[in-house]
Amino acid sequence: MKVLYFGTYSKGTGYPRNDTIIKGLKLNGVEVVECHYPLWRGVSEKSIKSYGFFYYIKLFLRLLTAYIDLSVNFLKIKDYDLIIVGYTGHIDIFFARLLNIRGKRPLVFDAFISLYDTVVIDRGWFKKSSLLARALWYIDKKACDIADLVLLDTNEHIKYFCREFGLPQQKFLRVFAGVEDVFWGDEYVVDESTGNKTDVLKAVYFGTYVPLHGVDTIVYAAKRLEGENIEFLLIGNGQKFKNIRELAESLQLTNLTFINRWVTAQELKGFIMDSDVCLGIFGESDKAKRVIPFKVFNCMAIGKAVIMADTPAARELLIDGYNAVLVPSGNPLLLAEAILRLKSNRKLLKELGLRARDTYCNNVSPYVLGKTLKDALNKLVKH
Repeated sequence: MKVLYFGTYSKGTGYPRNDTIIKGLKLNGVEVVECHYPLWRGVSEKSIKSYGFFYYIKLFLRLLTAYIDLSVNFLKIKDYDLIIVGYTGHIDIFFARLLNIRGKRPLVFDAFISLYDTVVIDRGWFKKSSLLARALWYIDKKACDIADLVLLDTNEHIKYFCREFGLPQQKFLRVFAGVEDVFWGDEYVVDESTGNKTDVLKAVYFGTYVPLHGVDTIVYAAKRLEGENIEFLLIGNGQKFKNIRELAESLQLTNLTFINRWVTAQELKGFIMDSDVCLGIFGESDKAKRVIPFKVFNCMAIGKAVIMADTPAARELLIDGYNAVLVPSGNPLLLAEAILRLKSNRKLLKELGLRARDTYCNNVSPYVLGKTLKDALNKLVKH
């Protein structure tokens, strides 16, 4: 099978989705040819709400350049079985369909997120009644309509798309989010020589501070754990960073440190390896109930214990007390109690990490995700 992977999709640190899918397909013997133009320039560019007028002019010109470049490269590729439009490709898929009109190969869309849900509902950047909100809703729906198969990261997300956009469930396939490429080889071994060797428990969060992460819950939990020999490290920047920083300062926290920058994947791996507990998401929004973020899988891949909100999406893969610790969303008291419990039980801490790694290997590694996707693609090609 030969797959044409198409679009302006994101790659590299912070956006491992496409790298994971491409790697997984290749591990399963699928030939992947990329027709790619790197429209987005790093994590921060897609994490900030607004820019000035001239930024959008430049973005439009870059988009125009991207589609000219993609068209030229697309026409050079003669032989392929189907097209996958990579994330983020909500506009790209319309262009892919236009280019594909002669070949009429199956068209697969890795939606991964809903633009409408992310921008309007979860982050609240625009009112639901606004023209832009309606446009984003329409783009989400039509992008899925014209695809033969749509990829999403959880079954809960699939249920949302079916309900919100009136789409049939058989159009979708669950493919878990994946991990950064520096973690790909770590599903086979846990390095016992690394990690925290002190009596202090180290808890790490990393991310873009979007509302669904519920970072304020982590900050309030840290306040409750002052004096307990527990240190918190928060890495990254994003929408709510300023608010979270101000909250931490108002609480005069002595056990919490910020790294206010985007770190490389290799740096991130080092921070995780040096920690004891990795903190997932704790937001109370509807979207928070539908996702398992990259950060959780990164930590599971190298055998670290994970604590995150007890949500329907989390329950698709995680079992409280077996391969993770699940706590109610937005509850700093119970989060603090869970962290303290793990500090007093190092044996459980290690067992949770090892079981998390096994769960990752069996369900989320690039090879497993690639096999799931390849099986679905085979059915499309045969039809």
